[in-house]
Amino acid sequence: MATYFGTSINESPTVVFPAKEKIEGAQGIALVIDGEKLTKPTAGANVIGLSLFTNDETVEAGDDITVQVKDIGKWIAGEAVEAGDELATDAEGKAVKATSGSFITAVALSKATAKGDVIGVQIIKAGYKA
Repeated sequence: MATYFGTSINESPTVVFPAKEKIEGAQGIALVIDGEKLTKPTAGANVIGLSLFTNDETVEAGDDITVQVKDIGKWIAGEAVEAGDELATDAEGKAVKATSGSFITAVALSKATAKGDVIGVQIIKAGYKA
C-alpha cells in the first residue's frame, strides 16, 4: 500500500463487501454495490467487479464476498464470445457482448463457445457503449 500526501491508497485488485441477500451461483459473476452490500446486477449495469472463484458457491445474506475490481481475471460467460469482444453483464452477472447502452466492464481475452464457459478477461470499466 502506498501513501501519497498523507492519504493511504489501496492498490489491491480486490475488495470485500457483505452480500445483500442470499446469492446462489456466486462464483465468477459480476456484482453491484447496493447500500454498501453486494447483489446481482441488472443487465448492462455498471458493476463493481467480478466475484472470485474462491468464494462459496452459495453466499448467505451478510456473508463476505471477495470481488476483483481491476486487472486480469476470470468471468463466467452468459453466451458465446470471442477474444477481443467488449463485455457487459447480463441479469445473472455473466459476461455477454456489450450492446448499445450497456456498461463495458471488460474485454474478453479468451473465447467462450457456450454459456457457462469460464473466460479470461481484462477488467477495464470503459463506460457505456454508444
